[in-house]
Amino acid sequence: MSSGLPILDRSVLKLSMGDDQEFIKEVLELFTTITPELIESLKKSADEGDLESVKRGAHSLKGSAGNIGASALEESMRDIEAACADEDREAVRERVRDSISEYDRLKLEIGR
Repeated sequence: MSSGLPILDRSVLKLSMGDDQEFIKEVLELFTTITPELIESLKKSADEGDLESVKRGAHSLKGSAGNIGASALEESMRDIEAACADEDREAVRERVRDSISEYDRLKLEIGR
């Protein structure tokens, strides 16, 4: 589902965290430690048809992704929110699957 957006826009990291590469590394490690559980929760909620939980989770992860410059993952979360707003359960499940691919791409970019 590659959107053409940067997988990781390092200029966002630099803007918000400066040149402290150790701090940036810690933030990225924390993000990649927490995110799998959040995505699994999105998947479970989508499979159960709990669109409200999916929408809340996607909104939260969208903000986190945006804060670190994970533009493609952030856009993927926007797509999930839109599918939730449309109450299209199949589209929600598909978008969640797409978000897993985007997260996998991000992990490769980060080197995790």
